[in-house]
Amino acid sequence: MKIKIIVVGKIKESAFQNRINEYIKWVSKDILIEIIHIKDGKPKDVETKQLAHISTDSISVCLSEEGQQFTSREFSKFLYSQTRDLVFFIGGPDGHSEIIRKKSNHLISFSKMTLPHEMALMVLTEQLFRAVSIKKGSKYHRD
Repeated sequence: MKIKIIVVGKIKESAFQNRINEYIKWVSKDILIEIIHIKDGKPKDVETKQLAHISTDSISVCLSEEGQQFTSREFSKFLYSQTRDLVFFIGGPDGHSEIIRKKSNHLISFSKMTLPHEMALMVLTEQLFRAVSIKKGSKYHRD
């Protein structure tokens, strides 16, 4: 399995970037992971760049406050039940277009609150690491 994360906007805060890099390093020991940043701009341009990453060869997951919420264990089961590569979409300040939400295979929410894209990326990478840890039975995740 491979995971691609499409993020609208770049990470400006070094504290976020450092933590994200650590989680990616840890996850990469088990799952190939790639982050692609799309420059925030005109909504139609952003949508076009995002659509280029939606394919029948992969499962598209749109992160949105309207999505389904999981516990960490449920997210781990979701992750490992997929039979194709995963592409996660994190929106910018304007969120996701209706087309991106509709073309995605899944809508997932980490909170009913809106999160800045930097924080959403950090939460996603941490939850990916936690999902791997749960699958491996490590002591990182405690119930």
